[in-house]
Amino acid sequence: MSYYITTDATCDFPQELLNNFDDFKIIPMAYTIEDIEYGIDKTLSGKEFYDKVRNGAMPTTSLITTYTATEFFRPILQAGNDILHICFSSALSSTYQSVLIAVEELTKEFPDRKILMLDSKCASSGEALLVYYALTARDKRMNIEDNYSKSIERRDHLCHYFTPNDLFHLMRGGRVSKTAAIAGSLLQIKPMLYVNIDGKLSTIDKLKGRKKALLELVHHMQEKMIPEENEVIFISHADCIEDAEFVKEKIIEKTGITNIVLEYIGPVIGSHAGQGTVALFFIGKDKIEPNDDLLKNN
Repeated sequence: MSYYITTDATCDFPQELLNNFDDFKIIPMAYTIEDIEYGIDKTLSGKEFYDKVRNGAMPTTSLITTYTATEFFRPILQAGNDILHICFSSALSSTYQSVLIAVEELTKEFPDRKILMLDSKCASSGEALLVYYALTARDKRMNIEDNYSKSIERRDHLCHYFTPNDLFHLMRGGRVSKTAAIAGSLLQIKPMLYVNIDGKLSTIDKLKGRKKALLELVHHMQEKMIPEENEVIFISHADCIEDAEFVKEKIIEKTGITNIVLEYIGPVIGSHAGQGTVALFFIGKDKIEPNDDLLKNN
């Protein structure tokens, strides 16, 4: 029954839960800010990272290379362990393809070992929540094949809703136009986004005012969630703990769920989301919205 579960640094796995699990490893990912590379040999705290972003620094990120993934997995396999790897959404990054090549090569090198790789179609703490449930299932003695199948089933119900506060950061990342960023900031327009069933980012709505946007996160959860399936709720934030706490309090008030874990959005995802983003992750009836690309194509 022994096998490792691995993931990558985009998962923003909560620090307070890291020590709860053995045989669990995270592939580090590099990011560069102010011409200094972090993420591998040295890193920044969430506060330090977002202070730099707040002061105008524009970070960049790097993919996990096939070489990095191979060197990460090989010692685990050499020690006689199988691996269930849960990867960042293939629709949001080419990291999936790089890691897949590594897995294919290592499968030939270690024919007696199992390496099952799953496209999470998730991001940030949504990916972390999928990993958390896989770790919990393994520690309850679920075998690797059943855990892989259950994780695939669960990912199509793992809802991600988030609202950024800084449209100018989205503009610099090419997500919105300069005109939209200026107009939105003047009018206090806050977009509501989600990760759809294909693992892509999509916009649900544009709301006026920060508080309304935060309350809308909770509203979507109330509409979508399956209470008995939510052992824990994850909330991540880009250095705006007060807003994350506000969402947490409203969830407790509206649903009675109290097992809610807050975590920083890490530098890799934060490089694209920007300071002030708040995100909510839970198990829902589905992860399809009326404007979903999947529906448009059918």
